[in-house]
Amino acid sequence: MEEVLRRVLVVDHSRVVRSALAKHLREHFEVREEADGESAWQTLVLDSTIIAVVSGAQLPRLNGYDLLARLRVNKLRRLCDIPFLLVISGHESDSDRQRAREHGVTDFITRGMPRQEIVARIGRLVNWELATHFPGLTEMPPRDKAGEAPARRAPDVLAADAVAGRLAQAIAQTPAAADMIGVLAFGLDLHGGLVARFGNETADAVATHVARVLQTKIGHGDCIGHGDAGDCLIVSPGTSLAGCTAFAQRVCRGLANSQVNIAGEAFPLQVSAGIASLSADAGLDAPALIARATLRLRMAQSAGGNRVHANDPAAAPGGFGPEYFEELFNLYDPQAAARQFGSLGLHLMPLLRTLDREFRFGLPLSEIERSFAVRASEERDRRP
Repeated sequence: MEEVLRRVLVVDHSRVVRSALAKHLREHFEVREEADGESAWQTLVLDSTIIAVVSGAQLPRLNGYDLLARLRVNKLRRLCDIPFLLVISGHESDSDRQRAREHGVTDFITRGMPRQEIVARIGRLVNWELATHFPGLTEMPPRDKAGEAPARRAPDVLAADAVAGRLAQAIAQTPAAADMIGVLAFGLDLHGGLVARFGNETADAVATHVARVLQTKIGHGDCIGHGDAGDCLIVSPGTSLAGCTAFAQRVCRGLANSQVNIAGEAFPLQVSAGIASLSADAGLDAPALIARATLRLRMAQSAGGNRVHANDPAAAPGGFGPEYFEELFNLYDPQAAARQFGSLGLHLMPLLRTLDREFRFGLPLSEIERSFAVRASEERDRRP
């Protein structure tokens, strides 16, 4: 069977630029071309097979930044988190590039950039191939279709304390007016199931392999490391909350259908993510930002997994009230929840009653509430 090439949209007002980019990409991707932003927008809406956009900034009808803004606010995941690579001259300043990233630009392609580097930059964002068998997960970096390894060297995977140190350093070096530092916590949704069925060593090996895949996706200024329970932490200075969210959504979507075979048994590699940022979570130091991102990861997993939490329900329209949520927020902490499951359950009883009434689950609510009350009483008796 002939392999179907993935599709990349190239947008530029210059036919010469479009032709040059298409020539570089056609060996690895199917290329669609558009000469203006409005036509590009219509193509993206109608063609769900497009996996990345390579665009100039100065476009007729709808410029590149306006096209990007439409994508980032769209409610369709395939549009709001699509990789958007901006074609630049190479003479832009660091502040120009930083402003572009603030608008949601994923990466840059410089005019005259070698073919291998262009393919590697796009491949870093769209390739999610994972080894599927244990033992012997591949330790080689992902390769493009021609078998060429990416030219860039992936950053090392650091220990948890080293990640916190790098984050503290980034906070100290970031001016107050440029408070864009993102912290992303990724975790396997079924890590506990892996531990129960195959042991800690195998679960940690799978989590480490996912971290190595993410290792190839992050920027040169980012760092990546280990967290608790197989979590993967990424610190990204200079990245906006929107940029972190778009990246996390790509990761969750990219790994959603992956699985690993362990002892002849298939196991899904679905992940969730929690995000904290210096701009949205002002006043928090490095350990607190990591804790906040990890907490939001746990909330994403408890909500069903394969999702991203970048804020708290207290800040969302129709969410929990601040006082109620603060208490529930504390109970979501893994260590606190381990001691207060009964209290947490009692707090959630009104929600359970509403859901049972709405969906007609037929839950034994009286029995559930009685069990929560007994546990809560035991928890109070154990308190010092």
